[in-house]
Amino acid sequence: MQTGQILAELRKTRRLSQLDLALRADVSSRHLSFIETGRSQASSQMLKRLAMELELSCRDTNRLLLSAGYAPAFSETDLDSESMAPVRQALEVMLVNHNPFPAVVLDAQWNVLMANQAQQQLMAMMMQERGPFPQTTNVVELVFHPRGYRPFLANWEEVASVLLRRLHRDQQARPTPALTRLLERLGALADVETLLHRDPPSDRNEPMLALDIHLAGQRLRSFSTLASFGTALDVVMEELCIEHFFPADDATRRWFRKQIQ
Repeated sequence: MQTGQILAELRKTRRLSQLDLALRADVSSRHLSFIETGRSQASSQMLKRLAMELELSCRDTNRLLLSAGYAPAFSETDLDSESMAPVRQALEVMLVNHNPFPAVVLDAQWNVLMANQAQQQLMAMMMQERGPFPQTTNVVELVFHPRGYRPFLANWEEVASVLLRRLHRDQQARPTPALTRLLERLGALADVETLLHRDPPSDRNEPMLALDIHLAGQRLRSFSTLASFGTALDVVMEELCIEHFFPADDATRRWFRKQIQ
């Protein structure tokens, strides 16, 4: 895809007209139109300015620049590299401090990169009860898989519906091949169209969706928060997401404090 096409695609997903973006970036709408149609070659500085006004991610900014033959603006560093040591240490602090409740580190495609002791013990108990999990690190795929989390979730349909809607929003905002492949895999595991159009329960009396897990004769109810780094200037670091699970009732809190050591 050419630079102008990528720029137009990114602009349209943010529901901005050429005039809107031109005014934000302080350029003429005519010049922006020429860039998008390929009649003008934008400079690296111009593309960076447009990316900033579009509030593009580090990855999308790099994609835009690389399509025009320019060097990327942001690094893309492996999490295991030496320069990412402070990031790993920060993640480990957050994970360890959240014990005895589960917490995981996810990438942009919902793959688990790190997990605290509570999460590992919880998964071990599930596998002890129903056998080994499928060979995947993707947490959404595990939710949908009949040999993953699905048998333990009493409110699986509601959880799956919420996750699918979130994935579709992500895919519409920033289409990626990885998310497309994930949605295809989920389609092989469940009726995604029915789940996407599932009506929310009419009798909800809580402000959040709680995972309703039945494990070892115990009902565990928990909800989660998602956190990210606020000062990331690297593709990988910006896409990292830390999910912390919290007990939704006292019985769940007591169970985790007793079972997870």
